[in-house]
Amino acid sequence: MRGTGLTQLPEVLAVLRVAVEGGAAVHDPLLDAMRDALREAGATVSDAADAPVLRLSGEGFNTQVLSVDAAGRVAEYLVRYEVSFRLTDAAGKELVPAQTIRMQRDYTFDRLNVIAKEKEEEDLRRELRRDVVRQIVRRLSKVASSK
Repeated sequence: MRGTGLTQLPEVLAVLRVAVEGGAAVHDPLLDAMRDALREAGATVSDAADAPVLRLSGEGFNTQVLSVDAAGRVAEYLVRYEVSFRLTDAAGKELVPAQTIRMQRDYTFDRLNVIAKEKEEEDLRRELRRDVVRQIVRRLSKVASSK
């Protein structure tokens, strides 16, 4: 069994390229997390021209007020995160159609402890990114193995 992660990719995805569509819209932390997750699932991440290509796009975080207290101050925030992806072969033929994964989490806000809450939101964003990346790997393993 290749890799050490819980989700294993099929042999057809033993070597993958990862590409970002839209450049600036997808940040490096996503790319790093995706590469790490693919390696954990047993894939070799490569620039090989003949490798299938995982194309990431549309990464975005959105934070909105979830609730306010009696004085009208923010009490809770909702953080949403989404990433779109698709898998093509080296020639561009679609192997996994475009899909978007969305996740969200909420957290309480304490205006007396702003620095700690900013750190909490940063950690929450990192967790959301990790969870979305894991979901992409799971979907790749299921769809690709059914081909």
